[in-house]
Amino acid sequence: MTPGGTFHNGDKDITRRRSLSASTKQLGTAAIIALVLLRLALGWHFYKEGSAKMQDGFSSAWFLGAAKGPLADSFKSMLWDADGKIRLCYVPTDAKAGWSEPGYDTKQVKDYWKQYLDEVASFHSYNAEMKKKAAESLKVRSAQLDSFFAYNHVEIIELFRQMERRENQLQRADMTGVESLKGQGAKLQREVDSSRTGYLASLDLIWEGVERDLNQYGAGEIYPLGELNGPAISSGQIDKFIPWFDLICGLALLAGFCTPVAAIATAGFLLSVCLTQFPGAEGAQPVYYQTIEMFALLVVAFAGGGKYLSLDSVINHFCKRCCNTSEQPVKE
Repeated sequence: MTPGGTFHNGDKDITRRRSLSASTKQLGTAAIIALVLLRLALGWHFYKEGSAKMQDGFSSAWFLGAAKGPLADSFKSMLWDADGKIRLCYVPTDAKAGWSEPGYDTKQVKDYWKQYLDEVASFHSYNAEMKKKAAESLKVRSAQLDSFFAYNHVEIIELFRQMERRENQLQRADMTGVESLKGQGAKLQREVDSSRTGYLASLDLIWEGVERDLNQYGAGEIYPLGELNGPAISSGQIDKFIPWFDLICGLALLAGFCTPVAAIATAGFLLSVCLTQFPGAEGAQPVYYQTIEMFALLVVAFAGGGKYLSLDSVINHFCKRCCNTSEQPVKE
């Protein structure tokens, strides 16, 4: 026997180490039942969430747009034109010029609409006459866009000034460290958001009109007007992915199939939800429920939640039987 208390008499040493290792992995009946019920409850929740999103539709726009904390910009970057600068045709102040002010230029948007006209005509197989009518409709919408900016010129330029002022504030350490200055910044942000929301609502109607007018001469489905300079990972892609993700992971947890993978994947998703409302960040909402559910999923993943009353246990049983059969010596 060594000072550490380990016997070196062959099989006894191996047997003792195996029994100690096995004892740390054993669960009582009550613990197993609780673990299975926890897995089923989590699976049912995600399954119902996924099926509801599939039936009623799902939009991550609010979820991403309301992000707070150091990762907020990363989440908001998944939203197309979250700051409205594309639809507002924003042209920033030229810092190199002696005197300059922000402005707007509708050329990029109009060029994009012309490209969209060609895509719609190809999609619907428009003849020359139909494409000509669609082009006339586009001219009307382009003129409407110009009229919007001409009518709201003074107010929009002032909005751009406020937007640039707020961006400069966010880049200054003193504005984010002093409570009174933070209050001033928050007030300016509310003013920017209020003004911008109204203008974007009007511009969205024009964009929707372009899509509707150019597709009206074709039969069948509408060819969608895409996102000008859209992000690599957009909210539209996320909206299609998350319902299927919830549904599939929920079913996997209910059936106990690939349980560790499904549990870790869903825990990772909930972690991303928690990070959108970074703990301690100004204006962040509590994420207690998501945090608790995330840790519950990690318990299922690492405590062997898929070993009992599950497809994983059935598959594991048959794999062991096959392995044991193949390892038996063949009698001559």
